[in-house]
Amino acid sequence: MPLPLVHDVQNVLDTDRFGQSMRGFETVGSTNTVAAEWAGDGAPEGSVVATEYQSEGRGRHGRTWDAKTGQNLMFSVVLRPTLGAERLGLITVAASVAVAETIDDFVSPHRAALKWPNDVLLEGRKTCGMLLESSLSGRAKAEVVILGVGLNVNQTTFPDPIADRATSLRLTVGRAVPRAPLFAHLLSQLETRYDTVQAGNDASVRAAFHDRLVGRGETVTFHVPDTDETISGVVRGITETGALRLDTADGTTVVHAGDVTTQGNA
Repeated sequence: MPLPLVHDVQNVLDTDRFGQSMRGFETVGSTNTVAAEWAGDGAPEGSVVATEYQSEGRGRHGRTWDAKTGQNLMFSVVLRPTLGAERLGLITVAASVAVAETIDDFVSPHRAALKWPNDVLLEGRKTCGMLLESSLSGRAKAEVVILGVGLNVNQTTFPDPIADRATSLRLTVGRAVPRAPLFAHLLSQLETRYDTVQAGNDASVRAAFHDRLVGRGETVTFHVPDTDETISGVVRGITETGALRLDTADGTTVVHAGDVTTQGNA
């Protein structure tokens, strides 16, 4: 029997590709894993895997992503971009903007903000995270990219380690948010912003990301993944490939991955 959410979404979906092929599960280990397997079997671009619960949900740098059953949106999209490998970060930029724009329509007058590289915030707390995983074909381009999205919609409590840093749409507006129209609208925005980047017209997407970027003009310290190294500098924005640009004591530095450990005024 199809997942009810999938049925409800496809009844109101207006995309060309995103979500037109969709598989839904009550429980999976990881939607990214299932989507990657489906892609390997020839799933067309825009195919979506959705679930009500992930037992092995993944975040960046090997972290886990945990969410309550049936209250949020947890899904992955199969992408087959023509972008060079060095520009894959723009997919995350486009997806972040798409999520923020979608959220705005459901939480007005609140406005979503973006924390580089891929966190969407409401009132300073995280409500959405993303994970981009690619299969590289040589060094030229990615053959398949899987975009995983976890959006807190109607969850009202979070475990202690993140309780003071996480939120949901429902907590922000004080009422339940209907998931099917939210999901359909999000897939439409994702398709639109992704296609813009695919066409090489990404200046508008980068501008929209800059407009919502928290910490611009502030001094931040990044921890470089898998090392003891940190980088401190003033946030100036993102580059043409989606990396973060900092002004440091040694000049302009470009950060491709990392997590903010401290933040303050410049």
